[in-house]
Amino acid sequence: CEFLSRNCEFISRNSEKKSQNSDFISRNCDFIARNCEFISHNSVKKSPNCEIKSCNYLFFDKRAVERLSFEKAFHPFIAGAYNQLVQEVSQETGARISIPPPSVPKDEIVITGEKEAVATAIARIRAIYEDKKRKTTTISVEVKKSQHKYIVGPKGNTLQEILENTGVSVEMPPLDSASETIILRGEPDKLGPALTQVYAKAKSVIVVEVIAPAWLHRFIIGKKGQNISRITQQLPKVHIEFTDGEECISLEGPTEEVEQAQAQLQEIIKDLMARMDYAEINIDHRFHRHLIGKNGANINRIKEQYKVSVRIPQDSEHCGLVRIEGDPQGVQLARKELMDMAQRMENERTKDLIIEHKFHRTIIGQKGEKIKEVRDKFPEVIIIFPDQQQKSDIVQLRGPKNEVEKCAKFLQKLIAELVESSFSISVPIHKQFHKNIIGKGGANIKKVRTQRQLFLFLFF
Repeated sequence: CEFLSRNCEFISRNSEKKSQNSDFISRNCDFIARNCEFISHNSVKKSPNCEIKSCNYLFFDKRAVERLSFEKAFHPFIAGAYNQLVQEVSQETGARISIPPPSVPKDEIVITGEKEAVATAIARIRAIYEDKKRKTTTISVEVKKSQHKYIVGPKGNTLQEILENTGVSVEMPPLDSASETIILRGEPDKLGPALTQVYAKAKSVIVVEVIAPAWLHRFIIGKKGQNISRITQQLPKVHIEFTDGEECISLEGPTEEVEQAQAQLQEIIKDLMARMDYAEINIDHRFHRHLIGKNGANINRIKEQYKVSVRIPQDSEHCGLVRIEGDPQGVQLARKELMDMAQRMENERTKDLIIEHKFHRTIIGQKGEKIKEVRDKFPEVIIIFPDQQQKSDIVQLRGPKNEVEKCAKFLQKLIAELVESSFSISVPIHKQFHKNIIGKGGANIKKVRTQRQLFLFLFF
């Protein structure tokens, strides 16, 4: 019993070294402990020198772990297509076989299990290795790096497919390598069919580039992507990619479909180039909002009139580059008008006139008739009156410097005449009588103004 207990301690001390068999050892320790208990109960009947052997019957003595190095290039043959061969060996022998994945640069294959099973598995693996090493040879081919991914396939499935169909292993250079060399390893009579499949997979999907000016890309795409949608609906396996600021348009997909898409794109580009042009002009970004106008009135008129597209940078960009695209003649006309507007704004000045708020309505006149006369006299000057609720005395004039000065003098003279000839008096009248004095549709008040030549008649 003491002997079994010492063996139990020995097993525990060595459990760290036997990590792969730790669970097994733990179970045997429990088994031994139970046997110790049984033996102690029967110690009277059993001599201390009983025939119980120390640990000869322990199961971990029958287990084995073997690590063998085989050239990495031959691992696909040992594993078989889709790992079928190694799984068969594992099932037949009962041994567990671990082969590092293709992405891991290790030659070591680990085999674990019962000693007999491990030995059988090793013999099978070694036989496969020796057979392939003796019978196989290699050929090297150059394939564009861009096409390698189509030979590999999703999760390496295409490589497995070639191995299954031909018995030939295809070795690809690392992704981070610039090498375009692919190595085919197999029996000589099978290398030809495998090479045919490699080329077929490489050409099954191609990438081509179509060159077009970057500014033309959005016209090629079409409104809401209609041009590209039409192509991709006809050729759904083709992927078309535009890159901002670059002239290349990338097409990827099956060879035949990509060629059709390429022809259609080139036809669109040829048509657009024949009937479209662009121009770029630098206009101080301070004037951009005036080019655009209130609610986009100015720029929308130019777009509609000349059938062009005008791209004005956001204020936050602080960029003066304005781009015009469209019909060649329309582009030139729009360019001229925008340049003229910018020139006028360069020469433009703003002047504030102080005019008492009480005279604003008199200057404007009924339905704006009087101010219209002033604006007709100075058509290049913009006259801006403050909102009535602000009760501000500042009237702003904006336009060409000379015209603004002339307009300011004219208004100042008009105000001087108003001040000289005006007189006001407040007459308290009860609010309930206001409507009677005003009359229907303002008839009474209009009559008083006309007959008495009053400029203003106010009710508070």
